Amino acid sequence: MKWNAHAGILPGEENADCEEFDARVVENERRIFQIAYGVLGDAADAEDVAQDAFIRAWRRRRSLREREKFSAWVGRITFRLALNRRKARRRQVVRDTRWHVARTAGAANAAGQAEQRLHLAQLRVEIDRLPGKLRAVLLLAAVEGLDSREIASILRVPAGTVRSRLHAARRRLLEATE
Repeated sequence: MKWNAHAGILPGEENADCEEFDARVVENERRIFQIAYGVLGDAADAEDVAQDAFIRAWRRRRSLREREKFSAWVGRITFRLALNRRKARRRQVVRDTRWHVARTAGAANAAGQAEQRLHLAQLRVEIDRLPGKLRAVLLLAAVEGLDSREIASILRVPAGTVRSRLHAARRRLLEATE
């Protein structure tokens, strides 16, 4: 991902914090990409979301009061943007899957594939049904592989809360898919 804050400066906009922002982007671009990729599972979408997150952070940079919290701040922005994109993509997949299943329901081979697709769709639906707090920790831990301290920093909650939410999310998914 190539980022240059100078390219996004409007005529007459002050240039003082461009280098600092560029340095923070370089420090965080891999982690931000990984967060987006962990939620989306697609490199192209993850790059788009990471770029969007940095653009949003650039536009709102003056609202960040504690500069040392940049990493967690842009991480939260990324996570939310990635979730929004994933939800939009899932809605499209569910529509496409329903259409495809309806067309191929008569074939024996297609029936097995449809069952598998429906199971995956059910799992996605169950994940989406989780309360936002549980879904967030599940996605950050299971998909991104972040530990409870990193998740706590992104979500601004204690690490113990992260662990209890993760346990509750896993338990609910297990119960819903049995």
